[in-house]
Amino acid sequence: MRFFTLPVLAVLLLSGCADQDMSTYDAHQRFRNKVESRELVASFKPGPLSPSDHAALRDLAREHGRRGAAPVAISGPADKAAEIADILKNHGIAADRMAISAGGDGAVSVAVPVWVAVVPECGRWEESINPDGANQNTWNFGCSVTRNIGLMVSDPADLVRARETSGRDGNRAVDVLGKYGQGKATSSAAETGATGTLSTVGK
Repeated sequence: MRFFTLPVLAVLLLSGCADQDMSTYDAHQRFRNKVESRELVASFKPGPLSPSDHAALRDLAREHGRRGAAPVAISGPADKAAEIADILKNHGIAADRMAISAGGDGAVSVAVPVWVAVVPECGRWEESINPDGANQNTWNFGCSVTRNIGLMVSDPADLVRARETSGRDGNRAVDVLGKYGQGKATSSAAETGATGTLSTVGK
């Protein structure tokens, strides 16, 4: 009987799996990176801009450059809106990345749409961690990895779309990395037979 124990057990396990409904099986981890577009809004009172106003505009421009999701919306009196647009332009925001809505005689509002990574809350134990027969991942599986990536990413939009290529030669990059891994020099070979002379000052 000892020789038939394992085969019989295997048959029983396989028959048990055949009765499971696999239509709900999630072959991937349950937590995926999510990104939303939100607005950073600042309001500037009429009159000269204070040093703190300039600092706020600098910070808004930096956030737009880092994770901007849409053009910056500037609304308020025409002269004040134009002044703020010039300051933002000096901080690196192109003119075609600003939408100015002139009107009124009150404060100027600056809205910067930015990408924000939505991270999951981990540590919930709503389901039993014991095997359920369907070979499903537990609720927390992959949660901490997804959360950490969302908290660390510089531009959350990188989680949902690829950036444009840098224009560098891929073959050259592979060659450099290969030499680096082998401990060889990665610089290009020096040119030989170059024409021209070098002059020495003071000799």
